[in-house]
Amino acid sequence: MSVDGFLFDAGRKMRHEEWKGSFEDYLNMAIKNPTITQLSTERIYNMILSHGTKEREDGSIEYGFFKNRIFGSTKQIDQLMMYLKAASMGLDIKKRVVLLLGPPGGGKSMILGMIKKGLASYSRTQEGAVYAIDSCPINEDPMHLIPEGRRGELRSRYGIRIEGKLCPWCQFRFENEWNLNLNNVPVRRIYLSEENRIGIGTFAPAERNDMDELYGSADLSKLEQYGNAGDVRAYDFNGELHTANRGLMEFIEVLKAKPEFLHILLTLAEEQMFKTPRFPLQYVDELLIAHTNEGEFLRFIGNRENEAIIDRFHIIKMPYNMREEDEEQIYHSALKSKLKVDNMKIHPGGLRLASEFVIRTRQHENELRVGMGGISPRFILNTIALAFVSVNKPLITPKDFYTVLCQQIHHYPILTSEKRDEYMNYLRDIGTKIHEYEEINVQPLSKSRNSNHTATRSSMFDDLILGD
Repeated sequence: MSVDGFLFDAGRKMRHEEWKGSFEDYLNMAIKNPTITQLSTERIYNMILSHGTKEREDGSIEYGFFKNRIFGSTKQIDQLMMYLKAASMGLDIKKRVVLLLGPPGGGKSMILGMIKKGLASYSRTQEGAVYAIDSCPINEDPMHLIPEGRRGELRSRYGIRIEGKLCPWCQFRFENEWNLNLNNVPVRRIYLSEENRIGIGTFAPAERNDMDELYGSADLSKLEQYGNAGDVRAYDFNGELHTANRGLMEFIEVLKAKPEFLHILLTLAEEQMFKTPRFPLQYVDELLIAHTNEGEFLRFIGNRENEAIIDRFHIIKMPYNMREEDEEQIYHSALKSKLKVDNMKIHPGGLRLASEFVIRTRQHENELRVGMGGISPRFILNTIALAFVSVNKPLITPKDFYTVLCQQIHHYPILTSEKRDEYMNYLRDIGTKIHEYEEINVQPLSKSRNSNHTATRSSMFDDLILGD
């Protein structure tokens, strides 16, 4: 393919179908296909289901969206899906902020990243199509134009559920530009995108966070023209809460935020509305997902003044994985993608060794704290990367990896001397079995735990060399 052909093809894949029409056109489409009016939680729930499901032998559900991408988090995914299902039905649980609680590197950000990308892709399909009032800065749901008294009719006749009200910007234009005539309101299809700040917002606490980051600010260049900071034409509705409308709002390390930010979150969770200076409460339709670590959480709940905020969270614990098979799959997956190195491989016994070690560090005498501490998958992935550059061999043996791992644990600065000694003792125990890891069974992982069969063909061994 020529350079011109490559660039044309790449650009074509980035383009998407444009659709613009009248509110009447949109309403007729909605009557024929009510799914285009689905609310954010329902859209996200259906997005995940669109990738297919399968019933496991134990009766639990395997979701195709997460298959071979998330390992060892079956329980947590089930809890998230139960929340989304209940929230999409309009039950009261939708008035809670989903809080993913777990140690660093436990998969919180990864799951959120997958959902954000999945939602963006889903909005480009016919099933996940999203429509908004044209030119609205918060991508207002056109159905908010329907008067409260007529919404029940659409629900009973066509299954269209409408929640919320027009934003100040659309209300102003409806009254002053569109002359209260629904036929004058233009509608367009939108495509959710974190990069383009459409339907996916993110907030991260920082030393100098300003409230404007959440709810926008006055446009100083237009204040002189309109003479009133309360005029919608002189206000930028560009806060993260506006951006996330129709999709998802992520709060990173939410419990580190200042009290005034958390109070906005409290109102938003309960009422699906927030207050912007000089304007009435604004409705937004967005799934609220926050994440934090256990240390911050324990500090936060230690302050009784935070009880009202904690009560607004739907908490899903995200501990480290505690099954060696799943832990190995994490490394297996990484070695096929972000840790793939040409002409270098790692013996599967090295990954088995690492998995057994980290699972042991995550044990705790308190059952509620099992998996909430210990060595993270990220630490092992870093160690694998260091092994690739420090071991000058095409194949990193279990002994090679063991040596690098011992060095990393010995010099890991966040460990107390007691914890370092404890972990080094674990490694000494493992070191006595190096020969066992070098003779690791090459059958599929689920079978090798229960079999003493040793494969002899080199091709079978090569299949398990996870650097391929």
